[in-house]
Amino acid sequence: MTREVDPKKIRKALRRLERTRRKIAEKKGEDTLSEWEDEFITSVGDRLETYGSAFNDPDKGRLDEALSGLQAVKLREIEKKADGKARKPMPRGKGFRQSSFKSKAKTSGPRVRDINEDIEEDVPGAPSSPPRPTGPPKLRVIKGGDKDC
Repeated sequence: MTREVDPKKIRKALRRLERTRRKIAEKKGEDTLSEWEDEFITSVGDRLETYGSAFNDPDKGRLDEALSGLQAVKLREIEKKADGKARKPMPRGKGFRQSSFKSKAKTSGPRVRDINEDIEEDVPGAPSSPPRPTGPPKLRVIKGGDKDC
C-alpha cells in the first residue's frame, strides 16, 4: 500500500537533509557527524528519493508527512549539532528537588511508625484469654445426633 505524500513536503525534507550535510562539510573537522548520523542522513535521503517517504509504519507518524516523528526529532538534533548548538547533557546530582518551605516541626529523623509502640504491656487485673491446649487433638462423640433415620 503506497501512501500519497505531498511532493512539496518531500522536497522540503530533502532540502533540510542537504542543508545539514553542507553545514557539516563547511565546518570541516570541528564537530563532524558520527558514523551513525552520517548513515542516518544518507538512508533517509535514499528512502525519500525512492519511496517518497522515509517510513512505512502508520503508527510512527502522520501519513501525509515525509518524515516520521522520531526522524524529524533526530534530524533537528543533527541540525543543531551542525549549527554548533549541541545538546546539553542532563544535570546530575540533584535528584528530586527539596521544597523551599521549612518544616515547623522540630522532630528529626524519619516519619515512620514504630510497630513496637503498639504492643501493650500486660496490665495486672486485666482478663487474659484461656491458655491453648497443647498436644494432639482429642476426639469425642457429641450426643444429640441422628438416632432414628
